[in-house]
Amino acid sequence: MKKIKTYIEGFDEVLGGGIPEGHVVLMCGTPGTMKTSLAYSIMYENAKRDGRKGLYISLEESYEGLKGAMLDLAMKDIDQLPVFMIDVGKIRKAHPEEEISKGWLEILMKYIQKRVQADDFDIIVIDSLAALFSLAPLKSPRSDLFHFIRFLKDLSPTVFLISEISHGSTNLVANDEDFLADGIIHVKMHEVGDSDVQLRINCVKMRRTKHQRGWYRLMHTGKGFTATPIISQ
Repeated sequence: MKKIKTYIEGFDEVLGGGIPEGHVVLMCGTPGTMKTSLAYSIMYENAKRDGRKGLYISLEESYEGLKGAMLDLAMKDIDQLPVFMIDVGKIRKAHPEEEISKGWLEILMKYIQKRVQADDFDIIVIDSLAALFSLAPLKSPRSDLFHFIRFLKDLSPTVFLISEISHGSTNLVANDEDFLADGIIHVKMHEVGDSDVQLRINCVKMRRTKHQRGWYRLMHTGKGFTATPIISQ
């Protein structure tokens, strides 16, 4: 089956070649683990190397803030690539008459569907689930998420959902998203000795792939992300 590479050096081999097209993948981690940068990097590299269209929907970060962060990671040619960023404020301004009468989840689904039909995106990133839950409280979390994730799968683009983990929590998700998603990529900070803190990445789950399990050290080299085997604990 066709796969989308993450272009994280060393990690596509862990995934057995990449992420199957059309999968809905959770990018889980506590605040500060570069989840946003990692998801955006995957979208950016696919646009740059393979010409795939990407849509980044931020429910928290402003367009200016997100773009500035990506420029700091050496993604200088963002404006020349088929990569689009939309913040929730713009969505709300586009649908002022519907904000009161309809739930935010329905508005977001309607917006995504229109954009995919118009622009035929290959990759979509939604950042984050926690922000979505705060904007659109779920009456029946598992049922509502089932229909939302099913909706995303039916669209056909590969989708990354950023999922925040609270500090100290042992759960990757809040509402059984791990059962509904096709894949889970977990990033965390790991203390090594008394003075070193490493960023680490692990593919917890990826349907329809023979992926490797276990933690790898994740670094940004100035040119892109790389994942390497852990030498010291």
